[in-house]
Amino acid sequence: MMFRCRFIAFIFLLAIAPLGCDILNKGEKMLVRKLDAVILTANDLPTMQVDVSTADRRGGMAKQPPVVDGFSHSWNGTQPEERFNIKYWLFQSVADARKAANHWQGFLASGGIYLPEPNAADVIGDATWRIPNNASIWFVKNNVLVYVRKGNPFVDQLPSTRSVARKIETKINVALNQPSKYRFTNTLCPFMPKGG
Repeated sequence: MMFRCRFIAFIFLLAIAPLGCDILNKGEKMLVRKLDAVILTANDLPTMQVDVSTADRRGGMAKQPPVVDGFSHSWNGTQPEERFNIKYWLFQSVADARKAANHWQGFLASGGIYLPEPNAADVIGDATWRIPNNASIWFVKNNVLVYVRKGNPFVDQLPSTRSVARKIETKINVALNQPSKYRFTNTLCPFMPKGG
């Protein structure tokens, strides 16, 4: 009889533990797990092609907060406004991404001071910064930091730069809503696997 009660209690604990972990994780932010999910592809920018692709983990003075992954693209198209340099950085937490967004702006070589986007309708992600009268955009969304820099200084690229940044924001949103292949939760629950 005692063995049967212990066995039933054990089965009950196994059945209820995942439910409890799910409840504990409800308030936690979902995080993008891999940059692959948010990097633009030829399907996203069909009129452009990639000139250069490289890893970009920010060396030198910008080692803090630590970067999980980084990537850089140069895109070129048939139109003068279709030239961009895009950099993506992935962090372990939302706090690390926001810290980098605030501290790394001084390392960008765009010739100006980044200010918060003044028009609320033009904010991309959780926060957006740009240099006035410049088409370079710096934005953070969840645990991803993105820099979209214009490639043609003689053309007003701000509308097309915003459009490209919005495509990246959409891909981040999709990655956050995907099963665990492209996201993970910060969890302390021992019963549920981390990530996937």
